[in-house]
Amino acid sequence: MTDTPVLAPGGSERFLQNLATRLPADAYRITLVQLHEQQMPGNHGRHLLTQPHLRMCSLPVKAVYDRSGLRAWRELSAMLRTERFDVVQSQHEKADVLNALLPRVPGTVYISNRRDMGFKKSPKLQHAFRWLNPRFDTVVAPARQILSGLAECEALDPLRMTWIPNGVDTRHYAPAPLQRRLDARAVLGLHANAIVFGCVARITPVKRHVDLLDAFASVRRNVPQARLLLVGDGPGLPEVQAKIAELGLSEDIHLLSFRDDVAELLPAMDALVLCSSSEGMSNAILEAMSCGLPVVATAVGGNLHLVQHEQTGLLVPPLDPISLAAALQWLAQSPHARRRMGLAARARIEREFSLDAMVLAFDRLYRRLLGRE
Repeated sequence: MTDTPVLAPGGSERFLQNLATRLPADAYRITLVQLHEQQMPGNHGRHLLTQPHLRMCSLPVKAVYDRSGLRAWRELSAMLRTERFDVVQSQHEKADVLNALLPRVPGTVYISNRRDMGFKKSPKLQHAFRWLNPRFDTVVAPARQILSGLAECEALDPLRMTWIPNGVDTRHYAPAPLQRRLDARAVLGLHANAIVFGCVARITPVKRHVDLLDAFASVRRNVPQARLLLVGDGPGLPEVQAKIAELGLSEDIHLLSFRDDVAELLPAMDALVLCSSSEGMSNAILEAMSCGLPVVATAVGGNLHLVQHEQTGLLVPPLDPISLAAALQWLAQSPHARRRMGLAARARIEREFSLDAMVLAFDRLYRRLLGRE
């Protein structure tokens, strides 16, 4: 159960898509419930609809405390009685609240899957979750930093915590040969010798694109061949477009909007940059590292676990365009460091963050909680 459209391209949605499609079809029957009515355009995620062990349904909820929330709770409670689910798993705030308030059926386990640091939660909602959290058999998170934050802000019992890191498809996201890199750049109109930074993120305030633009403007003055790819869309796009024009960087920054072929864009980049003010465990970072790219990221949330400073990339303070600019410029002027960090990033992904390992960990968690090990 999730607040957002299951077929959306965001990180938490891609996690859910990967988990649902890769759990063994002969052992799982999965119902994906989105508390949202939106259907995504194009073919993104449509393979989910062809999986025989999966079904999807929408129960749009505007707020859990209004009529739509009550209606969804009633329908979910009825589904729980008739479908006899073994596991009820939720992610995001509305889904978690409804999951916590569902009737407890003997033999069913209830799991909250936290995907971020809870930056959207008000103090009142954090307090409410101190009461709701004991209703879950376990709370799963992809980064230990998320669990630490939950222990502090929501008084989550450590015995109810489970850490399962995100995984990435290392076959789909892999280092590209030189010709593929050149071809990817040619399609985007980028010179072979350009130093290309990329940011793959929805354009929302928490992703701090404004800090990235200020930092890149500084880098561009000292590194004329620097270029920036912004992959993603969102409500902050008009502000970003206006700032690019104000900085006079329209020729140096490529706005690529939403793309469902990120694996084809990453080979064009020399490094990924993500300067969020809050972050769970970024799929964009995982995918870039899997492609052998170094990462410049803010030292928040799961970034602290993923990016090993000066080994697989560089960490900088959040909300600090000056430090971000210094890191980008140093990396732009250090080709050997980029290669060394990129190789180390790929090796770490293969060792610790494969998609197969993530799915196996969830399978084992379900079996343990159900007593079927």
